[in-house]
Amino acid sequence: MRRINILYLVIPLIAYALFAIYRYLNRGNASFYGVAENQETQINLEHGVTVNRVYAAAGQFVPKGALLLEVTRTALDFKMSDLSHSIAEIEVRDQLRIADIRGELERLRAQRAEKVSAIQARIRLLESEQVLNQSLLRELKSLPVSDTVAIPGPQAAKLQALRDELRLAVEPVDVEIGRLEQSLKMAGLPAQTQISKLRKEVDLYRREQERLRVYAPADGLVGAVHCREGENIPAFNALISFYEQNPNTVIAYVHESMILQVKIGDSLNVVSSLHQQERCRGRVSGLGHRVVEIPERLRKIPEIKSYGREILIQIPASNNFLQKEKVVLQRIDPAGPSFLTLFQRPFSSGS
Repeated sequence: MRRINILYLVIPLIAYALFAIYRYLNRGNASFYGVAENQETQINLEHGVTVNRVYAAAGQFVPKGALLLEVTRTALDFKMSDLSHSIAEIEVRDQLRIADIRGELERLRAQRAEKVSAIQARIRLLESEQVLNQSLLRELKSLPVSDTVAIPGPQAAKLQALRDELRLAVEPVDVEIGRLEQSLKMAGLPAQTQISKLRKEVDLYRREQERLRVYAPADGLVGAVHCREGENIPAFNALISFYEQNPNTVIAYVHESMILQVKIGDSLNVVSSLHQQERCRGRVSGLGHRVVEIPERLRKIPEIKSYGREILIQIPASNNFLQKEKVVLQRIDPAGPSFLTLFQRPFSSGS
């Protein structure tokens, strides 16, 4: 019986493995390491404040909308106080002006009434004298009736003069009274315009006061509290570091020999380095613009320095990764898994 040389069986397997490795390397399949990061938010305010109460502690989990801090702005209180005094001053000044106009109106009306009363009294006196003189003339028997009616008396001229005097005395007073009445109607408008503007500023400052309560922007963890109760914090200084509950970003470094194999928009498998069952899919969202030294923790051989390009990968928040957990990132082969996956760790390029 003819014996089969075992080399005839091994050589095809070796050739197939070498071909698969060659195809893998030419397709650019790669795996490299990264660190899962929670998105950090530095909570600050655009004005200097004084911290009144601190409700959160470092490492505490807080739900969205939970009250973290209460602060005050001394300058804001001063501004609101100044505006309130300005509004009160304008209102008092407007009331005094209205009172002055009303007082002047009362004075002019009284003056008009006095002049009218005095002249009308003189007119009534002359009219009484005229009536008396006419009655005396009618009683004269020596004069015909027609002649007594036609006799003009000095009282008629005096009456006309008094009526003209009354008209000339009243007309300018009436004009001034009309002007003051119109001023009285318009007196409050400029003040109300100013008061309305100042009250809008007060409302703006009140809304700013409401923003002096700092709330959690989302469900997450308080990273660090950078202030204490009673402390004055300058504008834009960090008050609290806040982290989202689950990591949503991976910071990784791709070896410089593989820089051109990773592009923005590429999909990657993200796998925990310790718990292989924990995995998700990520998308490359950013690329560094220079080659930097890869951190020791993310090198394949920590003792040997290596260099690469920093990349950012966005991952869904619904994952079980821990903050700062080391993960493996694997490019997704469009052709699907192959025999080469057995050799991925020994032959993967990069860190």
